[in-house]
Amino acid sequence: MNELLEQFLAETRELVQSATEDLLALEAAPGDAEAVNRVFRAFHTLKGSVGLFDYPPWFALLHAAEDGLSAARVGTLAVDAKLIDLSLETLDATARWADAVEATTRLPATAATEAADLAERYRSLIGRKAKVQAADAAALPGWAIRLADPADVSGKALTAVRYLPRNDCFFSGDDPLALVRKVPGLRAVSVEPATPWEPGEEFDAYACNLVITLLTEAPRPEVETAFRLVGDQITVIDMPVAGARTVVGEVQTGVGPTLPPVVAAILAEQVRVLAAAGDGVTDAGRSEACARAAANALRSVGRSVDAEQCARALERGLDALRAAIDAVLTGRPDTASLTGAEEDRGATESPVGDAARTLRVDAARVDGLVALVGELVVARNALGHLAARAEAGEDAGTLARAIREADANIGRLATTLHRSAVSLRLTPLSGVFRRFTRPVREAARGLGKEVVLEVEGEDTEADRSIVENLFEPLLHVVRNAVDHGLEDAATRRRDGKPGAGRIRMAAGQDDNGIVVSVSDDGRGIDPDFIRRRAFERGLCSPEAAATLDDEAVIDLIFAPGFSTAESVGALSGRGVGMDVVRAAAVRMGGRVSVESQVGLGTMIRLHLPRTVALARIMVVEAGGESYGIAMDAVVEVVRRPRTAIHAVAGGRATVLRDRTVPVFRLVDLSGHGHVSIAAPEALLLAIRVGPETAALEVDRVEDRIEAVVRPPSGLVAALPGVAGTTLLGDGRVLLVLDPVSLLAAEPTVDQMAREQR
Repeated sequence: MNELLEQFLAETRELVQSATEDLLALEAAPGDAEAVNRVFRAFHTLKGSVGLFDYPPWFALLHAAEDGLSAARVGTLAVDAKLIDLSLETLDATARWADAVEATTRLPATAATEAADLAERYRSLIGRKAKVQAADAAALPGWAIRLADPADVSGKALTAVRYLPRNDCFFSGDDPLALVRKVPGLRAVSVEPATPWEPGEEFDAYACNLVITLLTEAPRPEVETAFRLVGDQITVIDMPVAGARTVVGEVQTGVGPTLPPVVAAILAEQVRVLAAAGDGVTDAGRSEACARAAANALRSVGRSVDAEQCARALERGLDALRAAIDAVLTGRPDTASLTGAEEDRGATESPVGDAARTLRVDAARVDGLVALVGELVVARNALGHLAARAEAGEDAGTLARAIREADANIGRLATTLHRSAVSLRLTPLSGVFRRFTRPVREAARGLGKEVVLEVEGEDTEADRSIVENLFEPLLHVVRNAVDHGLEDAATRRRDGKPGAGRIRMAAGQDDNGIVVSVSDDGRGIDPDFIRRRAFERGLCSPEAAATLDDEAVIDLIFAPGFSTAESVGALSGRGVGMDVVRAAAVRMGGRVSVESQVGLGTMIRLHLPRTVALARIMVVEAGGESYGIAMDAVVEVVRRPRTAIHAVAGGRATVLRDRTVPVFRLVDLSGHGHVSIAAPEALLLAIRVGPETAALEVDRVEDRIEAVVRPPSGLVAALPGVAGTTLLGDGRVLLVLDPVSLLAAEPTVDQMAREQR
């Protein structure tokens, strides 16, 4: 993939995310004009970026979306659920197509059909409204009205285009007039300066200061194809067909002959008054009076667009007002009109404000890292000085002390350097949290519930690999909260709660790690119900369930295949949710916990390391081989007499802290089962496996180290129960085990007991 395409895909995803958030904000506040502008600019930028590549269906869809949002922007199309849903569907398609392009550099085979369907829905929204606006003088922009000739447009389907080339278009290889010549069926072309050239101003031959308007018989798709590479610089208008003479020629146009004589006389008088010499004191009042007179006269004959233009020209001074009124009288375009200026801004507005560029790595962190490298170089030079002192025959004791000091200094710098390097990978969780607004909205709407999502602590930072892998487990938790945790509005009100349920996502620091939680104010988890359901699903016997405390019972929701749902729904109910959450947390080196109170709600916490680059490893020996086990997985290390370990249904078990736990030998699990047992005591590592505890017997504990664990690859990746590898100080490769997955397939004490019966 080339660099340009890679950058395009990254920006596309950012724009999709920001546009989604703005659309949802717009749904909550339909009258928020700034939100409409942000959404429009995001789609505008997306369209411009897609136009750089050869994806016509994608470009056509975004262009249709831009038309719809442009109509909403100027108030000719209502911001309602239809427009927002359609725009969200367009963003969904854009996200999917970005993924497809990343994988294959091509759009999916169904993209053309899907794009056509969505674009047609936009046109349907706009078209329906356009019919309503057909008799309204404000239905067409002023430049399109001035361009049209009533004698030519009547009864014909025409397309009007306003093309504002970028100021530096020549440096991009664009030839504006050559592009215009490619448009078929041209009926009229107007080329004018985009902004007036001031007298005496130095002429810049390399800057394009043109605005081109044209009228063509070609349909909109052919026009858009001709301007495909400059799609962000054009505005296309479908001219009305039926009644075009009435709308354009008799009511809308500013051409002189159609202006009633009395109105033309009033306007001409205002021009004369404005042209008269003033004393500087009365100019303001004179301008305001002329503007009001001209605007009222124009409104009296339905020329509201021109009236508004005059009113706006007043803000720019006496000369601008006179030019605006004169333009209405003569029918010539007023190139300095505010309307035109606004259109220019709409076409060329920088997307920087919406597609906020984020600095991937804090510059201060990079500076700190460079400074540490400098200190490390100085420390290394000190070693050379020590070598010279040794060669000079300096006292061995003095040298030994100096070497130890140098070693300690280098060790300190290495540790600090490592931490600084790891910090470069820290990423705020805001990127993950921001993605949940849409799923919560869709899930709540699908279930007919009212849900309010609250977010806190989104600035909390964690290693990039953790942040990137956090979305999926959190999505399971959030969906469960919406589906099972929160009651419907009627039930909540009956129980004295607000009709809208609340889901709160929060994150914060916890010692060396972070805690990410999802809580709701729903019905909570009933331990008695979980006991019954666990027995029905064959997860434990009624007797075993009765011995578990409420905390352990609630923990059963993380068991594979366990579900509290009575039926399978679109969101949950298949029992593949919470076990995925626990597996993901463990995979990231963390754990998950749950708190719940009946009637008050549930909170799921994910306790995760802040970084994954350095892990605390316990090095153990079994059958003459060394293995690493993450210390976070070990609850405790105990020695038990072998007489306290009993045979149970072909397995072994012992009692730890008043609970019977199965005992497994690591040497057996690793395939060295022929090694005999000679020691009178067994060294056991207590490992938490779901709601159960198991004991893993090892021969001895060799060491406790901090190490960088690399993911398993090659042949090692196929080994079950291996979390990764690391290098020991003597150069040996150490297999780091995942004891939870290693013991997951082994029988529990209950299962042993049932087999024994």
